[in-house]
Amino acid sequence: MKKLRTLYLIASEDGFRLLHTHDPDLAEIEVKAAGDFSDVAYSYPSEQSHNHGGPGAPGFDTGAPANRVEQERIRFARHIVAALQTEWAKGVHDRIVISVGPKMLGQLRDEMPKALHAHVAAELHKDLMKVPAHEMASHFREVSEA
Repeated sequence: MKKLRTLYLIASEDGFRLLHTHDPDLAEIEVKAAGDFSDVAYSYPSEQSHNHGGPGAPGFDTGAPANRVEQERIRFARHIVAALQTEWAKGVHDRIVISVGPKMLGQLRDEMPKALHAHVAAELHKDLMKVPAHEMASHFREVSEA
């Protein structure tokens, strides 16, 4: 029986990794941080922005921080999907497995073309960004055996 060649996408709010099957472990193909892209700039409100003096008061933030973070998540998700598409287009993988935290997973689903999403064999709803590649295989044991 032929062993499936799996492309793994591991992502979080601030980075992503592409890995592939490389017995007995997984090997990294690409690692990027959100800050590596000039159009992605997560900006959280500073401590001063909690001044409740109203509009015009020092440190008052009239923007909607959650909305800005959401816009940055969309931009970053588009970069992640582009990297995934580029790697998939090489034609060396049989399926895709994704492990992403919940907020970014939803955004990736929204950004991913149907043609690419059709190759997603499994989704794990957890952030494995800090797990070393040599320890990653144990997190995907059920998926690997399928």
